[in-house]
Amino acid sequence: TAMAPSASPRFGFWVTFFIFSTITLGATIEAQAHTDRLSPGAQTNQNYALATTSLLFFLSTLFVTLHTRPVLSTVVIGTKIEGAVISLLLLLSSALVAIVSDTRHGLATDSTGSISNGNLYYFSWAALATGVKLLSSYLRSVFGLDVAETLSSQSVRLQSWIWLVLLGLIQMGSAARLFDNHCGMTNSGLVEEKGSITFCRRCQLGIALGAVSAIAAMGLVAVKIWVRVKRRMGWLFTAEMVVSGMVVGGQAVGVTFLTSQMGPGAPLNNLYYSSWGAFVAGGGFVGWWVG
Repeated sequence: TAMAPSASPRFGFWVTFFIFSTITLGATIEAQAHTDRLSPGAQTNQNYALATTSLLFFLSTLFVTLHTRPVLSTVVIGTKIEGAVISLLLLLSSALVAIVSDTRHGLATDSTGSISNGNLYYFSWAALATGVKLLSSYLRSVFGLDVAETLSSQSVRLQSWIWLVLLGLIQMGSAARLFDNHCGMTNSGLVEEKGSITFCRRCQLGIALGAVSAIAAMGLVAVKIWVRVKRRMGWLFTAEMVVSGMVVGGQAVGVTFLTSQMGPGAPLNNLYYSSWGAFVAGGGFVGWWVG
């Protein structure tokens, strides 16, 4: 029997991805036309971003169309072809977020790291999140693997610790990129874009906080999975208290110095959002064990 569009559990996600890819393609074209970054390296990355958004738009348009063609949909929907395309979308979306968020490329952020093109910045992240949902839906419907349910059943708060790992990695990577662009030896920007000593030291603080938060949370994730297998839970509660207290204390210092006027996270950028996200996540853990 032919599959109607509504019968596919991913049709809504494909339509959503199509909308986001359309917006990011238009925003990329506009950003490239008005950018002040004209160095060969910047223009190369701008072309990469344009090629990436064009491919994302083409693939999402193709799969939305296939969903409306019952005969063709049975050939690709729910098959390894769809899985391969979804994996490619995730890879391309991740690369796009990295390119457009880089201050050196003059697309979604300016030289200070502040968001200069909100459509490109936010909808590239939205496309990446939708790609994750597409992959999760594919794994659930094709292989019977419900990732979210599996993580929830493994251990209480395991998903939250995984989110903290991701936030820490984003914080560390964003601070490292800003340090490299404005403080590092490889800085290729204008002289006036060199960061102050205070700015550079706060970038280093962001790198350290992101790394410690990610490593600590990653350790908790591993421990919670091991505890689930070994059924040994005596010291886990104490470990979570210690780590969550360390994270919220460190991130409290982080948001104070990173997002203040002289900090690299003062503009709305990846470092700003990840720093506050990690602080809120740490606060949630502390609130749980205090309660």
